[in-house]
Amino acid sequence: MSWQALFSLQGHSPYLLGAYGVTLALIGLEALVLWRRSRARRAAQNTARADGTAR
Repeated sequence: MSWQALFSLQGHSPYLLGAYGVTLALIGLEALVLWRRSRARRAAQNTARADGTAR
């Protein structure tokens, strides 16, 4: 969809831009949560290795 078409939708462009914005925000939130979870898991594994309790 071109920018011209997006802004010529009879006043509906704020809704479309909002929907795209919310979608991008949710994708970013999901990436952040997954990154933090993997970082915590990696830290727990490193701690277990250092303690000698790794499986």
